[in-house]
Amino acid sequence: MTTPDSMSQHPSKHELLEAFFLPDLCNSRAVMFLLILSEALVLALTLVETGLPGFSWQRFAIVSLFVQWVALLSVAVLCQLRSLMSRLHVLSASLVALSITQLVTLAVSLLGEYLWPMKDPAIDWAWVLRNQVIAAIFAMMALRYFYVQSQWRLKTQAELKSRLAALQANIRPHFFFNTLNTVASLIVIDPDKAEHMLVDLAQLFRAVLKADDKLVPLSQELELSRRYLDIEQVRLGERMTVQLDLPETIPELRVPQLLLQPLLENAVYHGIQPVVEGGLIRLSLRQHGRDWMLEIANSKDPDSETNPGNQIAQANIRARLAMIATEQHPAELLIEDQGGQYLARLRLPEVLSMENQP
Repeated sequence: MTTPDSMSQHPSKHELLEAFFLPDLCNSRAVMFLLILSEALVLALTLVETGLPGFSWQRFAIVSLFVQWVALLSVAVLCQLRSLMSRLHVLSASLVALSITQLVTLAVSLLGEYLWPMKDPAIDWAWVLRNQVIAAIFAMMALRYFYVQSQWRLKTQAELKSRLAALQANIRPHFFFNTLNTVASLIVIDPDKAEHMLVDLAQLFRAVLKADDKLVPLSQELELSRRYLDIEQVRLGERMTVQLDLPETIPELRVPQLLLQPLLENAVYHGIQPVVEGGLIRLSLRQHGRDWMLEIANSKDPDSETNPGNQIAQANIRARLAMIATEQHPAELLIEDQGGQYLARLRLPEVLSMENQP
């Protein structure tokens, strides 16, 4: 009988594909990169054979046609088999990929010999063998490159998870005990407010304890931020003023969980709390072109310097945003210290509402 525990031990199809070293070769960007790389290879082979003075465009066109057929057919087959290959060991998957490129090269070579015989109608096996060797060399180089890139990506993701774990550990100690002390002081004076604080604290720590790299709705993240600010509002009282400038309908964006809480915590502990008179925290969300700009502004002592410890949370947030950003649709954290005010702006591309649906 299959139990939930036994099922969780087996990685899902999505997890296997994410960890697989061979990239997704079905997208247009990968195909375009392959075409450019193939043309560069053809140019190099033609120059080696003919030299620059005797460069033949006709020869270049014929070799280009041959290489493009081999490359595109190999990619098409690997694209279809990627899901099955992801279940294999790295060495086995590499041998399968290499075998596929060899079979495709052999098929295209024999087809070329049959359709366009150069001189003798008989098959030029020396030419076929040369094609096999060249295809094997470049296929092994490509597989090695893909494997190194995959290991680098997995290492980056592991470092990001460890950063997130460190960030979670940072959140728990001082905030947790400060909140409990405030609850303890309110139990006799205002039990309803103490109960409300405990509910907010439970919701916040439920998110902290289960936080991972999965994306959550922006509305959920804003609600979590509101609960955190409510807790700090009770603790600091009139010393802290909170302004929420949010649209009536929150855009259906998806963001990394616990994206805002570290920035709000910095705003409270490094901006509001050190000042005896307290200050203001403003959380606003506005559309900026096709992107959304989420801004956290807090007043601060104009004579104080930014605490270097803030950089830890900011580095974590930037790393997590980099995982969901693209060159066309950047997601970034912008920081500005204006002396009496500290601004943290999050640029969230509108495309997050389309590309990252669960």
